[in-house]
Amino acid sequence: MIHDFKENSATSLAQQMAKSLAALVPDSCKILVPMPSKRQSFSNRGFVPAKVIAVAVAKQIARSQKRLITVSDVLSISKEVQDQASLSGAQRRNNLTGAMGTSAKASLGPVWLIDDIVTTGSTLQEAKRCLAAQGVSVLGFLAFAETLPKNRQNSHGKLV
Repeated sequence: MIHDFKENSATSLAQQMAKSLAALVPDSCKILVPMPSKRQSFSNRGFVPAKVIAVAVAKQIARSQKRLITVSDVLSISKEVQDQASLSGAQRRNNLTGAMGTSAKASLGPVWLIDDIVTTGSTLQEAKRCLAAQGVSVLGFLAFAETLPKNRQNSHGKLV
């Protein structure tokens, strides 16, 4: 599903993802901050996956729970980073350290981060660091899926 969503531009799948995620969004959540994409990824896809999901989640909550959640697209990738697909956890952390910038200010209020898929959590950690540096409190995160880094998938399969 994630592959079709991201690589085949099946953005309508965001509605299905949103139905699952909306039930997990705590009542205290007022602001979702989607994880940014690299410029090259955006150029290839034409959309930011986490933002599409965040908007779909906000709409789903407005329809089903009759409450409003703001999607605040305040993060950006501010330096050149490698494609993370084949990197280990330590390499991902090093790759992303200091890689994000934000237009957020402390007045944004507490936020929840949202992403399509979590592998090591390095992107979420960098986002939290970046926002905290601007005085923004991150209360938690939501992601549709979780996976192992590619360099660990084969060894994990042998253990199962």
